[in-house]
Amino acid sequence: MKFKTLLPHLVALVIFLIASAVTFWPQFQGKVLRQGDVVAYRGASKELMDYSQELGEPVLWTGTSFGGMPTYQIRTIREGNQLGLFEQPLANVLPSQAGNFFLGLICAYLCLIIVGVNPWLSIAGALGIVLATSNIVLWKAGHTTKVMTIFYLPLILAGIVTAFRRKYLLGGLIFALGMGLAIKANHPQMLYYFGLTVPFYGVAELITAVRKKQLPHFFKAAGVLVFGLLLAVGSGASNLLPTLEYAPSTMRGGQILETPIQTGNSGSASDAKSTGLDWEYAMQWSNGLIDAVATYAPLAAGGGSGEEVASTTALGEAMRDVGYPARKTYPAPLYHGALPFTEGPYYLGAVVWALFLFGLFTARRSLAIWLGLGTLLIMVMSSGKNVASFNRLLFDNLPLLNTFRTPNSALSISTFMMLALGVLGVSTWLTTLKIDPERGRKQLLYAGITAAVLGAVIAVVLPATITFAHPNDVATLERMTQGQIDVTPLLAPLEETRAAVYRSDAWRSFLYVGLAFATLLLLFRRSVSPLVGGLMLAGLLIFDFGGINGRYLSKEDWTKQPRVSTPFQATAADQQILRDTDPHFRVFNLTVNSFNDASTSYLHKSVGGYSAVKLRRYQDLIDGYLAERDADVLNMLNTKYYIIPDENRQPSARQNPAAFGPAWLVNSVQIVNSNDAEFTALGSVANLRGTAIVHEDFADVVSGLSPTGAGSIALTKYSPDELTYAFKSSSEQLAVFSEIWYGPDLGWKAYVDGVETDLIRTNYLLRGVRVPAGEHEVKMVFDPKTYAAGVTISWISSLLIILGLAGYLAYRWLNGRRLRNTAVPVEDLPARGTKSAS
Repeated sequence: MKFKTLLPHLVALVIFLIASAVTFWPQFQGKVLRQGDVVAYRGASKELMDYSQELGEPVLWTGTSFGGMPTYQIRTIREGNQLGLFEQPLANVLPSQAGNFFLGLICAYLCLIIVGVNPWLSIAGALGIVLATSNIVLWKAGHTTKVMTIFYLPLILAGIVTAFRRKYLLGGLIFALGMGLAIKANHPQMLYYFGLTVPFYGVAELITAVRKKQLPHFFKAAGVLVFGLLLAVGSGASNLLPTLEYAPSTMRGGQILETPIQTGNSGSASDAKSTGLDWEYAMQWSNGLIDAVATYAPLAAGGGSGEEVASTTALGEAMRDVGYPARKTYPAPLYHGALPFTEGPYYLGAVVWALFLFGLFTARRSLAIWLGLGTLLIMVMSSGKNVASFNRLLFDNLPLLNTFRTPNSALSISTFMMLALGVLGVSTWLTTLKIDPERGRKQLLYAGITAAVLGAVIAVVLPATITFAHPNDVATLERMTQGQIDVTPLLAPLEETRAAVYRSDAWRSFLYVGLAFATLLLLFRRSVSPLVGGLMLAGLLIFDFGGINGRYLSKEDWTKQPRVSTPFQATAADQQILRDTDPHFRVFNLTVNSFNDASTSYLHKSVGGYSAVKLRRYQDLIDGYLAERDADVLNMLNTKYYIIPDENRQPSARQNPAAFGPAWLVNSVQIVNSNDAEFTALGSVANLRGTAIVHEDFADVVSGLSPTGAGSIALTKYSPDELTYAFKSSSEQLAVFSEIWYGPDLGWKAYVDGVETDLIRTNYLLRGVRVPAGEHEVKMVFDPKTYAAGVTISWISSLLIILGLAGYLAYRWLNGRRLRNTAVPVEDLPARGTKSAS
């Protein structure tokens, strides 16, 4: 390959390295970004990571969150999946965050190159796709898996388009790689949303194939993509199989109780037959109209929930007038959209909007239909309950959709789709200009008029018709001022400030749209080359996003990394509890948001925790008993310590001597005939310590058993997925363990002296074992079959993808070499105007 051909790709690499390094420059100075979800992950994963390191193998259960739960959605299982061989060399070129964004830039660039876009436009497209404000805001919040999934979507698109361009094998392999990496990144919601848009392209290509009588071609392309999908799913089987097995047992898997608990905030479904999340719970983060406008003008809805405003604004002046301490800036509740709160806007980019509108007029019809209608679908879905008639239809009928929440997060994939369409449109338009300049002129004119009308509506019409008030303004202002002043005089200035920042950002975006179309006009007039035009668009995208990204990821968000990095510092109460030498007990921390907190799980085995996929039975327990701090239920969970605020509002440890311990023997068994009865009995049984509540499903296992409670059982060895107990009794007993039920047949197995025995569900969500008279070792081991099967499938499938790509590249290289070696020398070619001897 000639250097001239390689040059733009080398320039792209340099630009991407610089862009990644500049964006995350503080990390090169030894600083770290405190990401909320990452900190929570470190809290929830502390035990499993410690034991994994100690045992030298993955730990699939943790006892530190919600009494105990599988680790499948705390730590992504990647054993067996070899696709990391592709991402690690690129992601490790730069450290940490910068490396991941560099990897994203490479994926986006490769996508555009593969589908035929020239390198200079591809550089612009890649920069816009990856450095979008929505990605920066998500990364700052710690939504790493979401961002990484988005970064792999371009490879999926490239594979689909390549396959339908008759490069079947290459398209299938690229699609398998992109889909496999996206599955490995482990944010299925983003992948699901993108998948919903693909049928638009399939239908468009099918119609074209029917019209041109090319159905065999269509089915070949579809066939290789289906095969690629199977390989991709197989590559992620080590994580997918256990997760799919786990999902029905979680709060997203439907109801267990015949009469569900209605709380309004737990994700409870509306009736016992329904599955998935409750509509209202799932739709809490639904965009309103003003949030949609913020995709064009970032401060249209006020930005984030805690924006800083200058003292020179109407609100700043009003705060001084009412006697609030003078400052240069004030954290103000500027956000007035439909979300409960937000870190920042899903700003898709003014330049991106300009190119997207242009692409609608210029891109190939099948791509315009796919990415245009797909973007519209995503925007409507992001509105959730605010477009209830349409979204409720999808929610109730599309498979898996009712297991996802925060519909506004669908917008995360929009920048990629819109910019991909725009760049593809510009690429096609440049070809059109050579063939039919008049058609190209009309396309530019119509797209420009459309962009101007949209900008005028947003900048001029909407500010005159919408309200800048919010129902919670009084409450949020009182919280902001800590009740020090009467906030009534601040309401009108607050609305005035919101209107001012709306108009300022709307006109800013209108300017960037104009500059984007001015660049296209220069390309139309051939005043600049595609190289210069591409770099100009890249510059506009960088300045557009850079100006907004700095509002949400500034140098103040980075902190110097301490020599010993500990996300949660132990309080005096924590230190007191940590001195307890008992191998296994639980802590209920009442100084934090107990059931949405990971700090306690970092240091202790917590009654609470942080997870969006808690076990359904445990969520029921929270709603029915733990939220009310039912003493007997907390005792059966072996809650040995409470952390409560003392008189100085500092955490204080209080020991609970009534805790039942890790295991105990009961003297009676109460058989119930329904889940409701099993659950209700927890609050009605007079002696929960001496009674085991057993569902009739397990009646045959306890048949003939007459326990007395005489004897002893004690925990002798603790590991998250292997617990050993010493039992001694002169008669057969039923032992109840303070361990969370997950089953039946989902991985937990019980053994008495090495012989497997039945596990019995007791007390709605605990485990029990029938133990014969005598002295015995009772052991419980977590060994899910799906994990071992998944690892094997992942090895085979990921290696097939790798070998397929390596074989294809080797074939192309060898074939190219053979053609070069057999090429006819120039001197042997007949002179122009003469005939060969033959």
